[in-house]
Amino acid sequence: MQPFSYRSIPVSILGIVSNRFIASYVSSIAKEISVQSRIVFSRLDAVSMLERRRADWVLADSTFAESDLFELIDDLRLIQPDLRLLVLVDNTAMEKESADRLIHSLKPDVICGFHDLPLCLQSISLRKRLLPSLPKHALPDPFPGWKELSEREKEVLRKLAEGKSTSETAMELNISPKTVENHKTSISAKLYVNGGPGSLLRFIMKNSVTILSTKE
Repeated sequence: MQPFSYRSIPVSILGIVSNRFIASYVSSIAKEISVQSRIVFSRLDAVSMLERRRADWVLADSTFAESDLFELIDDLRLIQPDLRLLVLVDNTAMEKESADRLIHSLKPDVICGFHDLPLCLQSISLRKRLLPSLPKHALPDPFPGWKELSEREKEVLRKLAEGKSTSETAMELNISPKTVENHKTSISAKLYVNGGPGSLLRFIMKNSVTILSTKE
């Protein structure tokens, strides 16, 4: 008997899109990489679908009417609080103001450009971490105090967000474990992480996708 692995369980996506072209595009990619997809075109259908069966992810088309999209995502999160959100955007044309509004209002786990969707869904199917694909000018500072971090501190933070231990981080960055610990103390102070022992680790686990999205 083969040992059980969560990777063998197909990932399920509920797609909320504005037109049949995007629906066909999402469905064809999902089929190729064995992701279970259900596609809807309205708020009512999305709510009804999620009430009947859970989904691992919601894929939301950003060309969906904006005010309806914000309200819809709120509704879906009430039904399933652990739902993860991928927002599909035209990352060649999105302006900073629109990107900021999406990020701050929807708080997506991933923002994926239209042409990056095959890679995004492939990563989701393998349950890997993802990086948003917005143009750099559209990404705001991820946390208060971010600009105060040195480049080395950001490197340490990203390694920890990848799940590396202090010793593994030290080895990969060719520095000592003591130096990594010093960086962690400085990072905590600059990002206002003041919850005592273990607070930085909890912060990193909660915000790992956002931290990894800052990688150049």
